[in-house]
Amino acid sequence: MASISYPAPQAQKSRRGRVRAHWKSLRAALKCGSLCGLSNADTISAYSEDLEKRGSYDLRSSVVASTVTAQGSDEKVPHAKSETTETRSQKALVVTKTRDYAIEHAFPVPHVADNEVMIRTVAVGLNPIDWKSVDYNFCLPELPWITGREMSGVVESVGKSVTTWQAGDKVWTSTYYRDRRAGCFQEFVVVPGHTVNRMPEELSFEQAACLGVAALTASMTLWRWLGVPMASAGDEAISQNENSAWLLIWGGSTVTGQFATQLAIQSGIKVITVNSQRTSEISYRLGASHVVVRDGKSEEELVEEICRITDGRITRAIDLVGIKTASVALKAISTSPSVVFAPLAMMAKDTLVPDNVRVETVEMKQYVLDSTCEVYAERLNNLIGQGRVAMPEITVIAGGLQEVVQGLDILKRGDMGGKKMVVRF
Repeated sequence: MASISYPAPQAQKSRRGRVRAHWKSLRAALKCGSLCGLSNADTISAYSEDLEKRGSYDLRSSVVASTVTAQGSDEKVPHAKSETTETRSQKALVVTKTRDYAIEHAFPVPHVADNEVMIRTVAVGLNPIDWKSVDYNFCLPELPWITGREMSGVVESVGKSVTTWQAGDKVWTSTYYRDRRAGCFQEFVVVPGHTVNRMPEELSFEQAACLGVAALTASMTLWRWLGVPMASAGDEAISQNENSAWLLIWGGSTVTGQFATQLAIQSGIKVITVNSQRTSEISYRLGASHVVVRDGKSEEELVEEICRITDGRITRAIDLVGIKTASVALKAISTSPSVVFAPLAMMAKDTLVPDNVRVETVEMKQYVLDSTCEVYAERLNNLIGQGRVAMPEITVIAGGLQEVVQGLDILKRGDMGGKKMVVRF
């Protein structure tokens, strides 16, 4: 933080007079901070520390509890409740300007707006996007930044407009990368209230920490983008028959693939997955009607097996592996009458898309930007609570933030074999 000399308030006899003097001094500090390129939050934090050094403890809350707009800036000073958290510090795993990881032990605790919730982190789920965004420099609006897309924890505080949640509630959430306060690799995470979900009683914090990416992505991909009827809130899945439509999942043992398999079955859809021999048992156990083992088979052999088993009745397809497999999946569904395809692991721009296929771009940011999407998380929670959706096997690393990088390195090195990596704080 840049160093600023703050004008000392003139001595006043009455407390009211002293507060007014500090108000005047604070306004001058904000103007000075703005000229030095500091945010209002940083300026106020430094000003508050300066008050403490001068022994003005009784005035600190009165002065800082205002909403003042700095000259030449639209950024507003948080209200008193928010500023109390803003001046606190926490530990955070920060992506530095050189795109390395560093643990900051005095990182500011985020402020909480009226419609937001602050969650104390208990467990975080790790995902390939976490290390890929750093290695390949995307989804990092600026540096330093805080990454991490899913977590579970305990509500610490709520904004004044939030009535659904209160301190102490056990919750999970899915976050959007464009808000540093929502990066999950820190002790306190701040998110919009509509993105917070109660932890199913049957789950541990570690299990709940894997709902925000894989489970929610599977849910929204099927129900929002691929047009699969949302599974009913009743106790039974829709029954299948010989004429039921098929869903192709390339990468059935991935955690997202595991959730997608179960959710599709709950809606009465048959599932065919493509797996390795080592992980084929996972998809069968979760209810897949057929598993295509890819080991030792050519692309032509894989396509032939998929077409033969499904008899041209694939109506939806998801690829969870990569650009090459997306292209092969398109060949496998080219004989079906009409198919909706979601290439969740990317697809090359020059990929030839058959006339019978409509490609959907899945944007999980909509969960945060569109509050009506909360219905997907609510139904997912219901299905888990009813025991109709099983959780994946989880590998837990204890030790908190300092172990996150180790966990990401493990993800980067190889196949998790259908297991989910979670770090416990």
